[in-house]
Amino acid sequence: MKLSLDTRKMVKDFGGLTACYRALNNHGFEVSRDAVDKWRRRRSLSTKSLIQMAVIAKKTGKRFDLYDYIEIEKIGE
Repeated sequence: MKLSLDTRKMVKDFGGLTACYRALNNHGFEVSRDAVDKWRRRRSLSTKSLIQMAVIAKKTGKRFDLYDYIEIEKIGE
């Protein structure tokens, strides 16, 4: 079984690339726009960045459930 995060959906749910980048920086997390774009393209992000996203969601009253972003690929079935 292969697990991954749907980082594209996560960024989209936070308003898209620019809005996500701005939200992070407005809450004191210094992240470049390119870093957020790399999350989308790589389909992964660091634990630190994931926690930052959760903090923003809590502060803004946004629903944030990690399970909404987990993708499961069954291999060999």
